[in-house]
Amino acid sequence: MNETAAMRESKIIRMKQNRLAPLIFLKLIIIAAVDFGSILWLQSAAEASTTRPLMPIPTRPAPHIEAVPVDPAHFTFVLTGDNRATGRGVPMPPTAGQIFNEIRLLQPAFTLWTGDAIYGSDDSLGEAEAEYNTFLDLASKAATPVYNAPGNHEIYNRADLAGLYELKMGKLYGSFDYGNSHFISVDTEEVGVKGGVGTQQMAWLEQDLTANKNAAHVFAFMHHPIFPTTPNEGFDSKETPVALHKLFLKYGVKNVFSGHEHLYNKAVHDGITYWISGGAGAPTTASPEKGGFQHYIVLTVDGDKVSAVVVQPWRLFGSVGTNAADGSASGLLSNYDDADMSMCLEFSANGVSSNAIPAAAWSYKGGTHALDAQLVPSRMPGVVTVRVVVPAHRSAFVTLRPKPVPTK
Repeated sequence: MNETAAMRESKIIRMKQNRLAPLIFLKLIIIAAVDFGSILWLQSAAEASTTRPLMPIPTRPAPHIEAVPVDPAHFTFVLTGDNRATGRGVPMPPTAGQIFNEIRLLQPAFTLWTGDAIYGSDDSLGEAEAEYNTFLDLASKAATPVYNAPGNHEIYNRADLAGLYELKMGKLYGSFDYGNSHFISVDTEEVGVKGGVGTQQMAWLEQDLTANKNAAHVFAFMHHPIFPTTPNEGFDSKETPVALHKLFLKYGVKNVFSGHEHLYNKAVHDGITYWISGGAGAPTTASPEKGGFQHYIVLTVDGDKVSAVVVQPWRLFGSVGTNAADGSASGLLSNYDDADMSMCLEFSANGVSSNAIPAAAWSYKGGTHALDAQLVPSRMPGVVTVRVVVPAHRSAFVTLRPKPVPTK
């Protein structure tokens, strides 16, 4: 029997997946071994009350992060997504790279990405893989674990793209714990399933919600919105969003995150806050007045409360100078946003005094005002990290100076 072009392409896809699988697995092991802190983080996720532990996407090198936060009831994380290009063969827009640079300055516990991390769609597998490599390299700059919920552009109802996603990014859905909270990633793009969420995943979701109903907060994140601002931007069946909403309502979920619509929106339905954050660079789908602007969201868990600040990229900046011969160092953190921002500046540890004391201050119209500056654990080797809460519309001059030697 003659082999058709489709059969040959299918064979090539299977050969490529079989060839990539052991390499990706080995790469994940190496990445995890780069940093003991990362191994602790992975163990923490695996020990969550879930049968499908979700791991961060495999950025290189793996960032250090505490497996257990100092205060389980207080931490921050970032939400954003939808950075895909405008078409096949078009470079990824620069917004995602800038957002990751700003996440490096913010150093939250982790980042949730709501999908469409690549253009995908009608790409060849090689093109899609190259786009994943670009995205992973950008995400690595954040020095922060990133969790992605697959979007329609990653999967596009293609089994080969779904397989590539698992090889490059990890599980299609799952959950993890952090602090006093539980986080669930829902795959709204199951191949060949009308509505995007199959019966097996739905059963797992209810099992996971049951097992974690006593968490202080349960957050869900996915790509397609349950309550879109435009009806045809939701699920392709009426039953799926209704079923998901009923489950979240039944088990006390209070915050659900999604993307797909390239805009910002926040709406409350039956006591559940539904957030849409699709502003990481894909072309906007609404006017600025209706949320159509590039953005990310910084969320803070504080006990039983959750607060949020919507940030437009290109408003947070950091720079450092050359370390001085006396062991001192200086740099600048700039906040052009309209909210105070807790930011970090990383100094090269080379030449910095081991007993250096941090300080910070901002100046404006002749007045200088001191700020609290704290040394915090560094996420990457070879740096000294100082955290400062920089006031809105201000820049903080940050210094590290050797501790004075007492005179006799």
